[in-house]
Amino acid sequence: MKIFTIATAALGLALLSGCANVKPRPQCDFYEYKRNFALAEQGTQRLVPQVPGSITEMPLNYANVSDIRITNKILVQATSAQRNADGSVRVFARIVNCTDHTLQVEGRATFFNAGQIESEPVTAWTRLILSPHTYQSYATHSTNPDAALYLIELREGS
Repeated sequence: MKIFTIATAALGLALLSGCANVKPRPQCDFYEYKRNFALAEQGTQRLVPQVPGSITEMPLNYANVSDIRITNKILVQATSAQRNADGSVRVFARIVNCTDHTLQVEGRATFFNAGQIESEPVTAWTRLILSPHTYQSYATHSTNPDAALYLIELREGS
């Protein structure tokens, strides 16, 4: 009888611990991101308008959220690139879904040569399905070995 009581108590504790209020991961802090926005988007390479102030400068080698509908739904955790053996460049953007529901996000990339001139046509939009509070990587590659810089665009899918 004593063993049954101990086993029942252990099972009860196990069940209760499973009911604990655990926050989903990852958690996004848009306030902190916006507070450090300038720092988050700094880069040595930038697309600068010829007429100062006419268009916002855009950092290169970065992912730009170009759709206001998802600016408070996703964050870009990281971007990176690597040169492949054939000379093409493969780019990545790790995107975090900060919401409690599934999102469709689309990405595309523009590749530039060292002089910041498009080295090839922009890639087609690629759709990603992100479950709540998860991350996924967008990846694509250039077709021209002259590609030296990139800009990834992200928008909400429909």
